[in-house]
Amino acid sequence: MKNTLSQIALLSTKIDKTHIQFVLMLLALAMLVLGIGAPEDVGGVTR
Repeated sequence: MKNTLSQIALLSTKIDKTHIQFVLMLLALAMLVLGIGAPEDVGGVTR
């Protein structure tokens, strides 16, 4: 149990602001790609 807690503490010290920004950037890019491939919701009466 002590070993696991020390590993978690060591991992949390290695994570910094740039890692978080990189993960958020990848998430935003993936959401953008999925949004581009999404079908349009065009409803209503066409003329």
